[in-house]
Amino acid sequence: MKKSRFGGASYALSQTVKLLLMMKLCFVVVLLSCLHASATVFSQAKFTLSFVKTDADKIFSKIQRESDYRFFYNYTAIRQLGKIDLQVKDAPLSEVMRRMLDSSALAFRIVDNNLVVISPKSEQAGRVAGKVADEKGAPLVGVSVKVKGGSQGAVTDVNGNFSLQAGPGAILVISYMGFVTQEVPAPAGEQLMNITLKESTSGLNEVVVIGYGTQRKKDVTGAISSVNSKDLRNVPVRNAAEALQGKVSGVTVSQSSGSPGSAPVVRIRGIGSISGSNTPLYIVDGLPQTDIGWLNPNDIEAMDILKDASTAAIYGSRGSNGVVIITTRKGSRNDTKMHVTLDTYTGWQSAWKRPHMLNAADFIKYKIQAYKADGAPLPTDIDTPEKVAQVLKFVNDNAGPNGTDWWKEIMQQNAPIQSYNIGVSGAGKNLVYASSAGYMKQQGIVKGSDYERLSWRTNVIADISSRVKLTTNFGLIYENRRNVDENNPFTGTIFSAMAADPVTPVYRNNLKSIPAFYQRIMTGYEANNPYSQYAGILFTNKPNPVAQVERMQQSVWEGIAIKGGAALDVKIIDPLTFRSNFGMDLGRGLSKGFTPAYFLNSFDYATYNTVSNSSSWSNYFVWENTLNFDKTFGKHHITALAGISAELTKGLSYAASKQNIVNNEPDMRIIDAATMNPGASGYTYSSALQSFFGRVNYVYADRYILAANVRRDGSSNFGDGYRWGTFPSASAAWRFSEENFIKNANLRWLTSGKLRASYGAIGNQYVNTGGLYLSTYGNTYFRYLFGNTGTGYLGAERQTMANPSLQWETSKQTDLALDLTFWDGILDLTVDYYNKKVSNMLVVVPIPTTMGYPRVDFWTNAGSMVNKGWEVSLGHSHHIGDFSYNVRLNVSTFRNEVLSMGGGEPIYTTAHLGETISKTEVGKPVGYYFGWLTDGIFQTQAEVDKSPQRLSSRPGDIRFKDINGVDANGNIVPGPDGKLDAADRTMIGNPWPDFVYGLNINLNYKRFDLGMFWQGSQGNDVMNILRYDTESGTGWYNAPQGFLEKSWNGPGSTNKYFRISSNSALNSSVSDYFVEDGSYLRLKNIQLGYNFPEKWLERARIPQLRLYVGAQNLFTFTNYSGLDPEMGNSDPRLIGIDQGYFPQACTFMVGVNAKF
Repeated sequence: MKKSRFGGASYALSQTVKLLLMMKLCFVVVLLSCLHASATVFSQAKFTLSFVKTDADKIFSKIQRESDYRFFYNYTAIRQLGKIDLQVKDAPLSEVMRRMLDSSALAFRIVDNNLVVISPKSEQAGRVAGKVADEKGAPLVGVSVKVKGGSQGAVTDVNGNFSLQAGPGAILVISYMGFVTQEVPAPAGEQLMNITLKESTSGLNEVVVIGYGTQRKKDVTGAISSVNSKDLRNVPVRNAAEALQGKVSGVTVSQSSGSPGSAPVVRIRGIGSISGSNTPLYIVDGLPQTDIGWLNPNDIEAMDILKDASTAAIYGSRGSNGVVIITTRKGSRNDTKMHVTLDTYTGWQSAWKRPHMLNAADFIKYKIQAYKADGAPLPTDIDTPEKVAQVLKFVNDNAGPNGTDWWKEIMQQNAPIQSYNIGVSGAGKNLVYASSAGYMKQQGIVKGSDYERLSWRTNVIADISSRVKLTTNFGLIYENRRNVDENNPFTGTIFSAMAADPVTPVYRNNLKSIPAFYQRIMTGYEANNPYSQYAGILFTNKPNPVAQVERMQQSVWEGIAIKGGAALDVKIIDPLTFRSNFGMDLGRGLSKGFTPAYFLNSFDYATYNTVSNSSSWSNYFVWENTLNFDKTFGKHHITALAGISAELTKGLSYAASKQNIVNNEPDMRIIDAATMNPGASGYTYSSALQSFFGRVNYVYADRYILAANVRRDGSSNFGDGYRWGTFPSASAAWRFSEENFIKNANLRWLTSGKLRASYGAIGNQYVNTGGLYLSTYGNTYFRYLFGNTGTGYLGAERQTMANPSLQWETSKQTDLALDLTFWDGILDLTVDYYNKKVSNMLVVVPIPTTMGYPRVDFWTNAGSMVNKGWEVSLGHSHHIGDFSYNVRLNVSTFRNEVLSMGGGEPIYTTAHLGETISKTEVGKPVGYYFGWLTDGIFQTQAEVDKSPQRLSSRPGDIRFKDINGVDANGNIVPGPDGKLDAADRTMIGNPWPDFVYGLNINLNYKRFDLGMFWQGSQGNDVMNILRYDTESGTGWYNAPQGFLEKSWNGPGSTNKYFRISSNSALNSSVSDYFVEDGSYLRLKNIQLGYNFPEKWLERARIPQLRLYVGAQNLFTFTNYSGLDPEMGNSDPRLIGIDQGYFPQACTFMVGVNAKF
């Protein structure tokens, strides 16, 4: 009987995915069929009507309610019909209209199937047809074409075509959101019109998405930036958050890793918390999210970023780190025909930079030099020229003349990446729909890393009646990921590939010319164990990188999620609407791990193989109800919102492992097949949030604008008495360009000018309370002693001291801004200054051990810090004949300073070998680098003898600065004291940049388009931990090429690099020797596209086809010596510390955008 195994969950998961996809596919097919049917039903509609002495407009209203028909007419003209008697049964509309109008001077015509136009019979109207396109020649769908002063109108179809009735000399008004409205005279006769719309760069009438609603851009009083679908089109990113990088001022996006599927780190206006989350709140179609790595970037229509308190306060306790509102693609009511889009690309990835390490001969030379420098005896395997010759022969026979290039062995050249996205959208009688499916697969440039995502999303808007609308959106996402060990100085694959010696071959199963002193390389070899074929590193304590990659490939994570919801909109009365929105996020994850049994050497082995599996699930639900008021009277415009929200989160996580199965075969990786050391763990969690919120906006004369928001949140993350918090904000704006004194000044170059100011308080409930408002108990791990036997017994102890007064971290923000637009949008400028003070930060304060908690921290809301800075966004666009361009530069600065730690100790952060690397304390930025300052290299023994290092250093060692002393009370005082000790440690680097910037350039010439995106960071420092090993000078690890030549080798040889020595002395101390300038400028994306002429595509019935080629991370300009200067970290105390980051890939790609 075959046993069921934990791995069966993977099969169940995959079957669930298939079942759900089949269900969704069936739903789409049925939906589209219904939509097609509903689009044609109106033409067959028949009416049964009975009216006695009734006005014509009331009859028309009845027909509109019962059908898809809409009427255009002049009210004065139809009054001549008087009171009408009408009796019809099962009559088509044409019969109804003839009975009503035959005896009058009016006639009717049906335009675009469902638009009924009533006009005088004497009106001589001709047919006008044409096509509307943008400046690139691409057809525009849904453009409004109307006769000025008349009721005739039409909208363009998917090919940009339109036709309508218009009399001779009529003026056509062509309008479309985002483009300049044009008035064009109708031609005489049956001439076909070709109309080109220019983009409206002023954007004042554009609508931006705000919390629980929308707002005209010109009425915005807070700091909101937007990224639209056109901005995203030329940047085919893998993660949705990457689309924000360099596009918006005040938003810092840095890659946390080049590993496939990794998420970038996003920060809005600096650091939001030391111990809590710094991640912004994401709202995807109304559904709150803490991560958007699952979201297919191709599904995004727009991203609106709420950066200040006046805009984010409506989200209360979750808005402290800013809010990103994402709107996914939806159908258009003007698309009466179904159309299909295809977006696909394939690419090839390679490392943009590689390290060049010493070959085998130079490594042995380096090692011998290090030992001889200290007069130490050489290792026995290289202590004679004859043995060195044997070693080099061994290397040549098994790894080639230069030895093993570990970097080349773990890297994959031309690693493939591919993405396929197909979308379907359109509109029916009372429905608007859009559905899309996407597949993305990426293999990493480091072997053994890969990521796969399959997604499906649908949006449907249904008009239940003229006052009721139902909106649904659902997404299904499946992910699969394999990672390598990175950013780890001990076992990390990247670190090991640079530090491992080149003498060791990759494999040991077929070695030749093994010297007697290297026979240890075969220790533990098992011919039948595939994981035993690799050679253990001979000279260093690093794992074999290739073997490690192979072992990591045996583990995989996969997950599935269903996200979405439904919203009901009801128009109660003219200015008042009600909306009820329900959302859910259901996630499931499974991780399957396996570590084989093997022995390569005393540093790289596993005595028993281990099977481990873990699973998790989480369910999130939200229900929001809002009441909206929107009223204009005279020069006054008032909008208001009141709402209530309830949220619930529940989850579970558990893991199991066991050791010593029969063998390493995949079919035997079953927990029940193992025999030793079973282990299990698990926990559940739940939280709830209840909220009340409101907003009021007032606009007078399109000139003076006031806004106020407030939200009151109650969270289960805090104790009784501290669960509720209130977060208000207020803002104002003055559109001074609308003042008469500006208009009378005849400043034609000034299109628009606005001053903005805001202040508010918002919270952060995503802090590490972890139940800290309650005392917790934990395992003593056999530390209870009874009697005098010395035997420890298992028990429980209190491990945290309760603080029932823990509460929200609060961010109070001030924003002052100026918005300017010149020459009708040719140039625009936005400048913001912000001051963001975070108070009630969770910090640790000391408590006396007499309270019975000798080993725990006591958390309290006693910290504070401030972030302040400037944001500048400058845009310019213009067109000259067939050539057009637009350029946008975004620059952001921020300064961070810790103001208070509540009397608690500074926070020290350790890294490589447990060394203190960074420090957080009052008066300094979070996570600054902490260590000793250097003062060059000792050149002579006389210099050493005069220094505080005379007992521990030699010529060629680093000279450190003696800058502080200690007084009688143990306090550090400035000034040298003749000693080099811990008191001399100070700030040696700042990981936070002076400013970050992004430059977007788009050029268009006829059917060609070229886009470039540059992104950079200036003034930030990087702590290069890799150099602690690779440039240690001890000969223990491999070193970069040229290291021997540049190192100190006598007085005057260099004052920058220390000597080579097997005894590193003080040289390995944490100092500014290892701090480097991390500034960089990178060409993140470049893309060249060509839009094929329509006449070429007519036979294939393809309305639009674009082919493009592009590259990502093509050039990087930096002085940083490491692999990649772009290093994000979600923990602000570890930012910029390079312990072997997975570098970014340089990618070349070719893609297609098509519309059918």
